[in-house]
Amino acid sequence: MEVNSTKNQYKTEKKRDSRLVAILATVFTLLFLAMGVGGVYYNGSKLYRHINLVFGGVKTEARITGYKESWSKDGDEINYTKMYSPVITYYDSSNHSYILHADYSSNSKEWSNDVTVYFDKKDPFNAIRGGFWHLWFWPFLFLCLYMIPLVIGLFVIIYYMGTLKKKKPFIT
Repeated sequence: MEVNSTKNQYKTEKKRDSRLVAILATVFTLLFLAMGVGGVYYNGSKLYRHINLVFGGVKTEARITGYKESWSKDGDEINYTKMYSPVITYYDSSNHSYILHADYSSNSKEWSNDVTVYFDKKDPFNAIRGGFWHLWFWPFLFLCLYMIPLVIGLFVIIYYMGTLKKKKPFIT
């Protein structure tokens, strides 16, 4: 009699453990998918915006007129690094000035005050900083990096759906 109760207790614990594993696998898969979809959408839309402004906008020379300073915390809670985000002034064809606050920062100021800016003809406030690194390299790199969790999440879902069709779930 005691052997049967031990076996039943073991089966109950095994079911409870397998449910926990299934819940955790589902949560992590959904997190991977959300992170991947969000990152791919953000960086894809950023690349799309850059393509539209480079090929359909106005290219102009601009000048860094100042820096917005902020502090970034290093790995520990003691050390902070001063970060500089450029404030860029550019002009449209009718000589109206506009200000572009860069969406990046660095721990040093730029070595040149002259930069290239692309802006929309209809809405000159819609502008981006030019240059290969700012326009293409970083957005494309992050787009590729965010595809990794997206592909992993999709792979897990496709694999799990395949095991359900065979009636052999991989988490039991």
